[in-house]
Amino acid sequence: MDPITPAAIDPPANVLLVHPKRTEPDACERLCHGEDGTARLTVTFADEEPDCPDADAIDGKHGQLTIGNVLTADESIPEFDQPVVTDSVTDPTDLSAVGVAVSRFCKHWSETDEDITVCFDSLDALLRHTSPKEVFQFTHVLTNRLSSVDAYAHFHFDPTRHEDRVVSTFGTIFDAVVADDDTDESLPEATDEEVATLLAEWDNEPSYDLEPDASTEATDEDIAQILGK
Repeated sequence: MDPITPAAIDPPANVLLVHPKRTEPDACERLCHGEDGTARLTVTFADEEPDCPDADAIDGKHGQLTIGNVLTADESIPEFDQPVVTDSVTDPTDLSAVGVAVSRFCKHWSETDEDITVCFDSLDALLRHTSPKEVFQFTHVLTNRLSSVDAYAHFHFDPTRHEDRVVSTFGTIFDAVVADDDTDESLPEATDEEVATLLAEWDNEPSYDLEPDASTEATDEDIAQILGK
C-alpha cells in the first residue's frame, strides 16, 4: 500500500487517511479543502454534543453528524437548507442508520448542486463496536454512495491498531491512500495472497441499503411542529 499526498489526488475521490495518533493531521484539512461554497460534512464519534461553527463564520454549508451516546440539545429534524446542519445516530453499531444519515446529507446537497466534501473520523471507532467484515462491507457501500454524488471524502484510519492484512484489505476500497506527514514511511503491508484470502472471507454481497426512506424525510409541517411554529 503506497501512500501519496493530498496534492496528488484529483477530486472527487474516496481517500483512506492513515495516521497512528488521535490528533488532527495536517492532511485532514487539506483533504477537506474545496472551492468557496462547498458543502462540508463531518462525521465524528463523541459522548457529548460537538461544537459547530457559527453560521456567519462559514462560506457554504456545514453538516455535523455525531455517532454514539450523544447528549443532544433537542431532537429536531435536520433542516438541510440552513448553513449549519446537525444530525446524530445514538447507536454506533447500527451501520445502516449511520449510512442512511450520511446519504441524507448527500441527497439534499446534491439536489442543490453543492460540491460535497466528507471527513469521516473514524473507521477505528466503527471497528471498536462492529466486526471488521461488517465495517468493510459497510464502507464499500458507503464509498460507492459518495462516489455517486461526486463527493471528495476521506476516512481516518489508525494502521497501528490492526493487523497488516486488515489495513491492506481496507485500502483496496479506496481510490487513494494518504499518510500524514508524521506517519512512519513504511506502512503495514500484507501480501497479495493475504489480501485475497481476507477479501474472499469479507466480500459477500453487502446487505446495506443507504437510501433514505420516505418516512425519514421531514415535511415542512413536521419541521414547523418541532420548532413550535
